[in-house]
Amino acid sequence: MKPRLIIFLLALLILSSCVIKSLHPFYTQDIIHFENKFIGDWEDTEHARWQILAFRDVILKENKKNNPSELDDDQFRMFNAYKNGYVVYFEKDSTKSSFLAMPFKINNQLFLDFTPIEDKESDDSKNDLYKLHLIETHTLAKFDALNDNEISIKWLSSKKLEQLLNEQRIKIEHEKVGFAETVLLTASSEELVKFIKKYMDSKDEDKWKTDVEFNLKKVNEKQ
Repeated sequence: MKPRLIIFLLALLILSSCVIKSLHPFYTQDIIHFENKFIGDWEDTEHARWQILAFRDVILKENKKNNPSELDDDQFRMFNAYKNGYVVYFEKDSTKSSFLAMPFKINNQLFLDFTPIEDKESDDSKNDLYKLHLIETHTLAKFDALNDNEISIKWLSSKKLEQLLNEQRIKIEHEKVGFAETVLLTASSEELVKFIKKYMDSKDEDKWKTDVEFNLKKVNEKQ
């Protein structure tokens, strides 16, 4: 096996093991909680730019409509499903990606359920056969508004999840998938909410420790 291919495969293995992934959303409709503090233009400590908009505004603007009743049937269903979510545009080192982020609250703690919408560079570089094998999964992030101009986003670590599974401290439906044997949660959204509640009640001091954390500061609009 060529050295470059080995490095590439190892990188895939590392990236795929960073955050918890799920086939189903981590939230149910009754706990969705829209938070205005998330809206705006932000910059993280690595100088990546984050533009965060309300999903309802984006879908109306992209379809050049003034109100939801003017959308076609498919777009109207999408509007109703995600109207209390956000579109997150992430730009770093000339690469651009976009995500749907659905906010929800459990015991006064805010979380975000992320799913990818588009990765332009990735979409352009991957051939059609490769893309046929990809699915969009859900990831879970803890969201904290530190003040009016700073927010923290921490993705829950799959290392912690795998440790709990290996030690049989939790039971939740999952499968190991793909070349890297990534843990993919297959439990229903209702079961995932129960898991999050139980995890929050844990006395584990390192339960929020993660390798994927972003601290964002709001960008001054006058700059």
